[in-house]
Amino acid sequence: MEVLALIPARSGSKSIKDKNIRMIAGKPMLVHSIEHALDSKLVTRVILSTDSEEYARIGREAGAEVPFLRPAEFAADDSLDIDVFEHALKWLKENESYEPDIVVHLRPTFPTRNPADIDKMVTLLLDHPEADCVRSVAEAKDTPFKMWFIDKGDPEDGDFDERTNQSADSSPELGIIKPAVSIPGLEACSMPRQALPKAYLQNACIDVIRPETITEKHSMTGDMVLGYLMQDDCDIDYEEDLKRAEELLS
Repeated sequence: MEVLALIPARSGSKSIKDKNIRMIAGKPMLVHSIEHALDSKLVTRVILSTDSEEYARIGREAGAEVPFLRPAEFAADDSLDIDVFEHALKWLKENESYEPDIVVHLRPTFPTRNPADIDKMVTLLLDHPEADCVRSVAEAKDTPFKMWFIDKGDPEDGDFDERTNQSADSSPELGIIKPAVSIPGLEACSMPRQALPKAYLQNACIDVIRPETITEKHSMTGDMVLGYLMQDDCDIDYEEDLKRAEELLS
């Protein structure tokens, strides 16, 4: 059985410059994810997908393969995971006739994962042939049933465009607000938090996916997604996240 661990690490980063190679616990951040994949008992191949020659060098020195450099159009700020993974699987099939049985998505921005979780999630997907994907989650600190979207458009037109939320400012008069999540027949926003269903947040640690979910359904999740509960949520977006990860690793 071929289990491919794919680590996408582009060189551009807005929140933290060169985030994927920032030093954490004495190593460039992406190296931690490479080591997690190499320490897995079920992963058979580890590939770094990057647009950077420098990142590629660091990845190879850490033990990953870098058989290609990712095209610039798949390494932009708005590039999607599906673009990166479809490119990698297509390249491997066309250039090496290589088609994995399982694909493991390891984001380089999660340097504290336990390799044993990779194997448990791969096994979980293998044990459930009806599932398309297993995604790691952590219990959400806040309930989405008490969250709202803001409509900054014309309240008279009856249309609600969620994209307008991206430009919401700090004005005390933001426009019409509408529940982000609802429960049919109930006013969930007014119910006690304890009475509401538990919600789980994808923690960006590990995704385990069937290749055909990516190549045929053109999706990173598919139709049936299994959850794998973790306690940790250590995805790095900001400087304070780097400090927390450093403390956990030390």
